Amino acid sequence: MGKKPEKEKRKESSAISEEESPIKEKYRVDTAGTLFSLASSPKIPCVYRFWATLKELVKANDLQQALDNILPRFPYYQVKFSRGFLWYKWKTTTDKPQVIKEPEYPCQHIPIKSTTVFPFRVIANYNQIMVEFHHSLTDGFAALIFLKALITEYLRIQGHVIDDWGDVFRADQTPDPKEFEYSYRKNFKIGIPKVGRIFPAFHLPYDRVRTGVSHVINGKMDVNDVLQVAKEWKVTLTEFLTAVYIDVLQKILFNLPRRKSRRLKRPIRIMLPINARNIIPSKTMRNFTTFIYPGIDPRLGEFTFEEIIERVHHYKYLNLTEKSLIQQISNFVALAANPALHITPYFLKLLLIIPIYRRAAEALFSAFLTNMGRTSMPIQLSDEVVDIQLLPMTHHYFKSSCAMLTYFDELNINFVRNVNEKNVEEMFFNRLKEFGIDVKVTEIL
Repeated sequence: MGKKPEKEKRKESSAISEEESPIKEKYRVDTAGTLFSLASSPKIPCVYRFWATLKELVKANDLQQALDNILPRFPYYQVKFSRGFLWYKWKTTTDKPQVIKEPEYPCQHIPIKSTTVFPFRVIANYNQIMVEFHHSLTDGFAALIFLKALITEYLRIQGHVIDDWGDVFRADQTPDPKEFEYSYRKNFKIGIPKVGRIFPAFHLPYDRVRTGVSHVINGKMDVNDVLQVAKEWKVTLTEFLTAVYIDVLQKILFNLPRRKSRRLKRPIRIMLPINARNIIPSKTMRNFTTFIYPGIDPRLGEFTFEEIIERVHHYKYLNLTEKSLIQQISNFVALAANPALHITPYFLKLLLIIPIYRRAAEALFSAFLTNMGRTSMPIQLSDEVVDIQLLPMTHHYFKSSCAMLTYFDELNINFVRNVNEKNVEEMFFNRLKEFGIDVKVTEIL
């Protein structure tokens, strides 16, 4: 008496081991990942790139070893799509991605629906280490953590001694179960009202280049110079640069021929992604981003820069709150969990999502801007890693996207566009020079 049957013992043991290990055979694609995976195509790649420039040439074999070493630390990325009748899921795999050479253009489409392809790439290019992530897998915050771990492990293999790893993830660490968290669903609340409806925004009146082609322009500057100017306007760096971006788009609109300007005169809104972890506690390494969209309505007349910067500042102050983020998250999750959508076969979802993505996402915004803030490497590696940069995903309808990342004290601002005209970038950087900021501009592609 008192002994449990062997079968029951095995069952209990299995349950305990599953509870102790957060690694599963399959994971649900999170709310943001669902949208990006459905919308993804060669025309809308949903791929972004981080890269580091090193002092020495990168050895592909050592980089492959570093990648193999750190993958167990990031098990939620060692996955591929698993096809189902209604939905896809992430399926854990023992396969390992291979380091590749740089493609002709950055952020090319990753055909994740094939179920045989990893949702990210690792690229060795001369003295650069690059990672490109499909946004269905994770957001920029987590991807940057992955890149820093990869660089540090690579340099360790190269023989560099690292006494203090700081916040860099190490290959010999055990993943925190909270890193697997589906934070959108965790923070979903029932009965939250819908976000107010907004109408289509102004878009640049330029023809797109062929699918897969993108042009990149980089601006380098001392972040302290920009912070000083922002301080003079009593705003943050992001608010200041967002206002400059809006002002540039406004000038393009008002400089168009009169009839064309009148026809295209719609609200100018910048899509500004927000790392929700900064407001809602979460350690997730999956997607956990929301967004705000500061802007102006040119139909009211031309705005001065002072008026623009005041609008951006106060809009951000009012909308960057936990309640606002919970409202947006709850709306997203409720949409994805809609019973009618849930029972729709996957192939029909694919037919429906592109027009929805067009109407309910990119049509509502004029451009995209993200600021990843300041990052660094362990002090013993700071001389080996020259800089770290971000290239945002190209947006078919925006035509212009901007990403900012500060490495120690150097701010890199990268613009990517899918049109030939580069006046947005030229006007943006010239405007910074007018404020007394020394900018070094380089046309990368």
